[in-house]
Order: sequence, then structure tokens, then C-alpha cells
Amino acid sequence: MRTADGPGRTGPRPAADDPARLRRRATRWEDALSVLLGLLAAAGLAVGWVAGGAAQQAVQERAAVEAAERAPVQATVVDRVVAVTEMQSGQQTATVRYTTPDGREETGGTTLTGLYEPGDRVEVWVDRSGELALPPSTAEDAVVVAVATGLMTVIGCGIVVLLLGRLGYYWTGARIARAWELGWADVEPQWSGRRRA
Repeated sequence: MRTADGPGRTGPRPAADDPARLRRRATRWEDALSVLLGLLAAAGLAVGWVAGGAAQQAVQERAAVEAAERAPVQATVVDRVVAVTEMQSGQQTATVRYTTPDGREETGGTTLTGLYEPGDRVEVWVDRSGELALPPSTAEDAVVVAVATGLMTVIGCGIVVLLLGRLGYYWTGARIARAWELGWADVEPQWSGRRRA
């Protein structure tokens, strides 16, 4: 005689729609899904950490290149235009006069952090050709980019884990509900005194 469910058990195999068997299988799938989701969540944290570190490294490398290609020079504010939005952000657009590293007098527009009046001295950055440029990235910029990249990666992985968990638990929940439905169909006639049709 064939074994039913395991070694040492005899008798016919349980039917495919046996409630206990359905419940056991669904519970096993649920357990495996929980382990898988935990591993994916841990992997998401690790990927976020690595992505943040890579982003920080990239910004630091770019900052080194920018620092080599740009130089700070002293400039004088010639004219300023302060928009309301710039006043709120603590920045202003200004025309400045400066001397390039090779000795040429130049005038150009730039955005300054802080509010300045004409005649004020400020520090600006110029590239190798003497044109105004943005200041090189800083260590703080690298940290901000690293944290933002890591968080976005972890959030993205978290969304994937949540979606997989929702789908997986919906499927196992439906199977467990089906097992309870089949089990109740067996027990209900005894409780109610009704006979099956």
C-alpha cells in the first residue's frame, strides 16, 4: 500500500483538496516567504549602504577634479539683482569684477550665497579659462549625496519587498481561507444537523 504523507504512514494518499494538507502547504509557503522577505530586506540595506558609499566616492573624486581645474579669486560686487525667491533662499544674483589668475580684468554674473551691496568684496571661483564657475563640491556635498542615494535605494528595495510580501501573503492567505472553507464544509453539517446535498 502506498504511503499517505510520509514514512511509516499507510493508507490512501490524501485528496488534493484535503483541508489539513492545504493548510500545511500554505503555512510552509508562508514561512518560506517570510524568510525570503527578511533576506531581501537585509540585502536592500546592504545595497543601500554600498550605493551610498559609491555615490560619496564619486562626489569626492569629482570634487578633486573640480578643485584642480578651478581657483578662488577675490571679486568686487558691481551690481546686484535680488529676486524675492533669492532673498528667501539667502542667495542673490550679482555682477562682479575680478582679476583672473593670469592677470586679466573680467566682469561676469554669478550667484552668491548671502546678500551683498555694490563695492563688497567676495570670493568667487574661476575655471582655467578665467570664466566664473561654481565652487568645487565639498565633503558635506558628498555626505548629503551619499545619504540621499542610500535612502532612495533602501526605500526602493523596501517597496519591492512590500509588494512581494503583499502578493505572497495574499496568495497564501487565499489558500488558507480555502482550507478553512473546505474544513467547515465537512464539519458544518454535523453542527447544524443539515445533510449535504
